[in-house]
Amino acid sequence: MSDSQRLRSTPEGIEVISEVAGELSRRHGGRTSVLAATTYVPVDVDSVARVFEALEELEGVERIEIGDLTAYEITDVGRFTSDGPEIGDEEFIDDATGFLRAVALLKGDSDWVSTVRRQHEILHILAGADESTVDLSYLTSRAKMSRARIQSILNDFDAAGHIGVEFDEDIDELRYTIPELEYPEHRLEQNMRRLEEVEPPARSRLSLWVFLAIFAVIVLIAVILLRF
Repeated sequence: MSDSQRLRSTPEGIEVISEVAGELSRRHGGRTSVLAATTYVPVDVDSVARVFEALEELEGVERIEIGDLTAYEITDVGRFTSDGPEIGDEEFIDDATGFLRAVALLKGDSDWVSTVRRQHEILHILAGADESTVDLSYLTSRAKMSRARIQSILNDFDAAGHIGVEFDEDIDELRYTIPELEYPEHRLEQNMRRLEEVEPPARSRLSLWVFLAIFAVIVLIAVILLRF
């Protein structure tokens, strides 16, 4: 798995996600969540969570617990919002070239790309439920992945406090408590298109020559040793 700290160490990565957090907080009574913010960016949930952790160090940003869920309360949303494109507009991400470069670097890990696609599919389905609790069967009947894969993703979300889980004995079913989510089809398509189009950096030709030079030295030493 790629280093999820990468966006946290990229100034524009922090700027993009913090602006999403600020705007969502403004729209929803001063609170938002990691999962809600993730629906606006073509990256994995853990990467967004790392940026939120960095925001906790700022005055006016507080991590709070609401039942089984972790939320973030932002009292001064104006410090994170701007007069630029709306967070849901294509230009919001397309204009953030530094952020896209960080995504391109992360895309070099094929496992990371698969994780992003699966997590965003789950988030889209959860948002479509339009309820605060969702049965596991609701997801398994809609997701294009195995039940085991779905549960693995949800278990990770639960462990991080993004969702809650309980077993409903009356219906013999796992039920998940989720934060408020909005993830329309067009935004999912935008995120997946950006993920598809962004190109990971090509390997440096210089690095290749360095590797070949080191290999040649090793071969030369081996030949010399064999002669004695």
